[in-house]
Amino acid sequence: MSTPVLEIAAPPAPTQAAARPAPLASRIADTFLAPTRVFEPFREGPTPWLGPVLVSVAVMAVLMALRPLFISNLQMAEFALQKMGEMGSPNLPSAEEMASRMGVQSVVGGVFTAAWLFLRVFLAGAVLAAVFGLLMGGRTALRPYAAVASHAFLVSTLGFVVVTALQYASGTLDISLDATLLMGDQPGPVLEAVGHTLDPFLLWLVALLALGGATINRRRGWAGAAAILLGLQLALMMAMSLAGELLKARAAGQ
Repeated sequence: MSTPVLEIAAPPAPTQAAARPAPLASRIADTFLAPTRVFEPFREGPTPWLGPVLVSVAVMAVLMALRPLFISNLQMAEFALQKMGEMGSPNLPSAEEMASRMGVQSVVGGVFTAAWLFLRVFLAGAVLAAVFGLLMGGRTALRPYAAVASHAFLVSTLGFVVVTALQYASGTLDISLDATLLMGDQPGPVLEAVGHTLDPFLLWLVALLALGGATINRRRGWAGAAAILLGLQLALMMAMSLAGELLKARAAGQ
């Protein structure tokens, strides 16, 4: 008669804790130098998105605080009136009147800009979820794509810093770095939309968004998604240019 052997169940394997995200400073540097290293943990691990947005808000606030040292309120008012006049706005105030209210307008504009910096993360995340989840059969969860977008928008922040530095150094606000610089004074709405789309920082941003979405979905190719995102951006720019032309035509007809 054999003696039964008592089987002892093996202890359950310890649950692996979720990997902690890399420090914010490291993620910021890697966004420009090694973006895949930033995006890969968003696939299964934590999806931090707030830190890069706060950095962008802080950079914007610092540049706005420094603006009076390089660009006067009167210059800001004259530039704003010029743009409003080009759009056909009637009953414009004088430059001096607008300059006297520029401090309050800057604060209000800064608040709305800060709100937009938060909102755009989730709008871009929703677009990425639609492109990769609905069009390409990938994941549809919003949070990983929002984390990708918040880090990718650091490129836009860098572009804003570069353009603002050029404006402050030259003392003029009518500076851009897109292809409209090569198109003359009145390129037309279609060419203007194309010119604004061909911005190096915008193209870099689109590439990062596409790369981040591909990384989350374990896809090797990201060029197709980048082409879709660039097409959507071009359509948006074209709609804005056409809307501006309609406003000018309506103002001219009054």
